[in-house]
Amino acid sequence: MDSYNVVVVEDDLFSRRVVGLIIKNHFPELVVVGECGSVKEAQEIICRTKPKLVILDIQLEDGNAFDLLHNLKSVGIDFKIVFMSAFQSYLEEAVQFAAVDFLKKPFDEAEFVMALDKAIDSINDIAYNQRLDVMFNNLNKNQFQKTMLFQLQDGPFTVPLAEIECGEAKPGGAIFRLVSGSDFKISIPLRRYEILLSKYGFFRCHPLFVINLNLIDEIDIPTSRIRFKSGHTVPFDDWRRPSLLKRYNEMQEEHLP
Repeated sequence: MDSYNVVVVEDDLFSRRVVGLIIKNHFPELVVVGECGSVKEAQEIICRTKPKLVILDIQLEDGNAFDLLHNLKSVGIDFKIVFMSAFQSYLEEAVQFAAVDFLKKPFDEAEFVMALDKAIDSINDIAYNQRLDVMFNNLNKNQFQKTMLFQLQDGPFTVPLAEIECGEAKPGGAIFRLVSGSDFKISIPLRRYEILLSKYGFFRCHPLFVINLNLIDEIDIPTSRIRFKSGHTVPFDDWRRPSLLKRYNEMQEEHLP
């Protein structure tokens, strides 16, 4: 069995001990070679021990995870990351948009074990740097410039949010339609994206559809259908109409000069 060095970067001592115990009890192939709670210490330990996996809390004593990763970019990020956070902010969303492993604290043991299993499986993922590039790029972009990485059967696929017209729930996953008229299928349920996308102009108008409000041409009340600028239409539930109109009008006002 191959063994992998692990560094745990977590500023809460109790959480750090819990992570260490879970690794010890479930992952004989993982060797914890360093623990710390600050950007400064983490940079020194990672450069010295060359881990294959870093378990990384986003908020640290003297900065955040992205400060650390920016510092390490010059020497190369040759490890996989499991991010952790007790907060919800643009930092966590940048991680999730890049489809990088992320755990919301407090987490239970089963969730952590699953996250580590996925991270170990991705040790040899040659497309991992593409995920990190998406993550870093989104940190400096406004809501209309962000991109999202989707994991397709033949590999990762990156698309700007502004080009996603709608998502449709399907058995075994979802289909996302682009303004170009093309689409792609994922094996993850649409509901996983609903909350994440809702802050960026997307709205659940129907049990089967999440739509991009920025791309609407008309909301046809008599027929309960939404027409996009592309000419494509989708239905909406009548009981959702007040919320739909409210969110749509708010988006229109945000685009006013």
